[in-house]
Amino acid sequence: MRIIQASPLDQASAAVQDVVDVLREDGLACFPGHRQYVIAASLFSEAAVIRLVQSKRRSGKAPSLVLIPDASTLAQLTDELPAASAALTAAFWPGPLTLLVVPGGEIPSKVLKAMALKKSALLGVRVPAPGFSWEVVRGFAGPLLVSSANLSNKVGSGSASHIRKDFHHTVDVMVDAGDLPAGTPSTIVDPSTEPVTIKREGRIPPDKIFEVLRAAGLMGA
Repeated sequence: MRIIQASPLDQASAAVQDVVDVLREDGLACFPGHRQYVIAASLFSEAAVIRLVQSKRRSGKAPSLVLIPDASTLAQLTDELPAASAALTAAFWPGPLTLLVVPGGEIPSKVLKAMALKKSALLGVRVPAPGFSWEVVRGFAGPLLVSSANLSNKVGSGSASHIRKDFHHTVDVMVDAGDLPAGTPSTIVDPSTEPVTIKREGRIPPDKIFEVLRAAGLMGA
């Protein structure tokens, strides 16, 4: 694992390109998200996805969060976009909204197999809020499969020292910004249900979600 010291993080623009270069070569990169470190791989690379899953030593649930640079990239990930999707992404992306979608689109079947998703499983998709993750995914210009930087059933995704210890043989590059403070997670929404379902309350309050849907004529008063 190559370590890039990046403190303060908002002055680490050179590290963004280093991370992007690794990801384009089917490597694994670890960098700070908005509340924890994440490990990222190119979603469209079977080899990279397999490496990510294996690095986590997963015993069941595979990583299923995808970061994308903009809402237009959704079409590469799914063939099913309910009407509520456009209203919600226009209101809250980039930002702490994770949208659940049926995987499909242009995702290679071998990648889906490597992720070991169950038949009814959904992908969580987000355009991250402005910050380091957003700069990385914009520089990469494509979808990234990401997972919290901790081993299966273990904590430590906010601790730089834990990550260096647990992933030094499996991750190619890590952007080390020190230990990260805990934060509020994103709000997870399933737009395919009627009414739209909030699967996890987070930084966007439910009333804001429903306000947008009502304004778009997608929900009763």
